[in-house]
Amino acid sequence: MSTRAKFAAVIASAGVLGAGWAAGTANGATVANTTTTGNTNTGTTTSSTNTGTTTTSNGSTTFKDGTFTGTTVQHRYGSVTVTVTISGGKITNVTAQALDGGDRRSQSIDSQAVPMMKTEVLSANSANVSTIGGATYTTTAYITSLQSALAKA
Repeated sequence: MSTRAKFAAVIASAGVLGAGWAAGTANGATVANTTTTGNTNTGTTTSSTNTGTTTTSNGSTTFKDGTFTGTTVQHRYGSVTVTVTISGGKITNVTAQALDGGDRRSQSIDSQAVPMMKTEVLSANSANVSTIGGATYTTTAYITSLQSALAKA
């Protein structure tokens, strides 16, 4: 194969990859599988379970005050239980207990992903946050447990 043909093949491959990436991410924006059924939807790609929260007339999500613990969600490498504290109708604190089988890699992933998820949840004031790449099992379980806690709020 000539150098010119190799170069053309590389350029064509890059174009196909770029077009596929743009279509898969809506030109750079993350595509989420969401549906609205009257309540605020979680918007995660892994679940279309509603959080059961109410929405005020100005569109902000409000919760009743208190501390609520979600269900323990099992995943491939362990489990996650999320407890959320609501004050003034807003999420003020989120704690998670992530248990794993003692695997160092899982412990490392959990120790990085859980604080990142807390920051995202507090910022969004909802369970409408994305999973973290490289920690998909943990963060999906985190979001599911958080949704069950918020459903109680």
